[in-house]
Amino acid sequence: MSPNAHSSSSDKRPRGKEDIHACRQALRDAICAKVRPVVETAFRNALDSEVAGFLGRKKGLHRSKLQSSASALHCANCGRCCTLDFVRKGYYQRTQLTLWGALDISVPRVECVCGHCPFLPVVTLTPYDRIWSDLDELTVALVACDMSLRLSAALVGLESGGTVSIGTLQRRVGRVAALANWTMKQKLPHSPPVVMLDAIWGTMMVETGERKRDKRGRERRVKRGMTVPLLIAQSIEPESGETSLLAWVEGKAENLEDWTHLLTVLHERGVHAAAGLRLLVFDGCGALEAGLGVVDLGPVHRQRCIFHKLKNVLRDVSGDHGMTREQKKLRVRAVLDEASAIYAAATEAEARSRAAAFRTRWSVTEPKAVATLERDVDATLTYYAVQEEAEAQGHAWKVEHLRTTSPLEGMNRSLRAKWRQACAFWSQDGWVGALWVVAKQRERHDKTDRLAWLNDVMSALLQPRQSQTNFPIP
Repeated sequence: MSPNAHSSSSDKRPRGKEDIHACRQALRDAICAKVRPVVETAFRNALDSEVAGFLGRKKGLHRSKLQSSASALHCANCGRCCTLDFVRKGYYQRTQLTLWGALDISVPRVECVCGHCPFLPVVTLTPYDRIWSDLDELTVALVACDMSLRLSAALVGLESGGTVSIGTLQRRVGRVAALANWTMKQKLPHSPPVVMLDAIWGTMMVETGERKRDKRGRERRVKRGMTVPLLIAQSIEPESGETSLLAWVEGKAENLEDWTHLLTVLHERGVHAAAGLRLLVFDGCGALEAGLGVVDLGPVHRQRCIFHKLKNVLRDVSGDHGMTREQKKLRVRAVLDEASAIYAAATEAEARSRAAAFRTRWSVTEPKAVATLERDVDATLTYYAVQEEAEAQGHAWKVEHLRTTSPLEGMNRSLRAKWRQACAFWSQDGWVGALWVVAKQRERHDKTDRLAWLNDVMSALLQPRQSQTNFPIP
């Protein structure tokens, strides 16, 4: 081969990043062009198989040779519902957006002997929905990963090869919100033994009652941002550490009325002592304590979160006058080590002995920190009694699941991240749908399968229409 020939062949190879990307994009388009007809055929075969089940016969088999039987089809005009009352009536074309691209699917028609076409309750496709379930699943996953609706719409459109609007994804979030509201209204078969309570704050857009006209002359309701609390209740299995969101309510000021509302929702779901509730873990909110006096959950132990207690103790470490920064750090570390050792004791008696030693050691140099530790210290040691009761009943409850709200704090961090990404939620469905998928993603019952939560959500969203009488999905 001559040098000129070698040079000529090498000039045809892509050299820049843009050329490499264009080359691979062309290959992807060629693969999709080959795969798309195969996928369309698979959809058509699946639909034909479902229709054969409704009619009780395969395509091409004459009905005169068969006996009639009950069918899932029902003619709204004449009321017929037997297999021999219906015949195939060709196909109509429908575009479906999937991860394989935009598909042109041939959907079979069925006609009653009276001339009317009944509704086909097929599970392969959703009526009047051009986005298939794989893109629905991708949308829910993107929302749970703090992706904005605008960027999610762009990614879904890129994968499907079609145009997906923000409003389309908003309706998906609305479906998730309907599922969340329905789920949190269902009565539990038994109460979880341990429930953690806390609140986070974020911005909601609320109506002011005023109206104004926009640039197009349309009358719009005026809204303004308001910082409001979201009160949350999460259960935890004291043996395995599995968590689950029980309820939440949007409050106004994290006051007695708000906490009473949340506790009432929990009681209505069956979370109380008579159903198995044994312990409430929270950070010592006075309004929550008062709410427990209004809503009677039964003889339930109350545990003050030791993480919040230790955090308050460190806050009140003042140090000595003239201390350097490094000396102050050493003082804080020494106080923290001795305060933490109290809750590492094997028995309650030993913990109280260590608390007394802590008071003797720091009462002169750090009186404020000692006073903070001793304030309601009995409420931080409740988990010893709860663990003893569980052992007497043959249960092995782990102490780390009884004394802090750390699992709930972990979920709250993810909820705050989503809230910051959204800046402010403009509707009830918006915050319920977005935050609920984040909460479900944080549950992670099976840590070996990071998408188990997504499978559960999609299974609920795709349940047959006949079973959705109590589950209104828009």
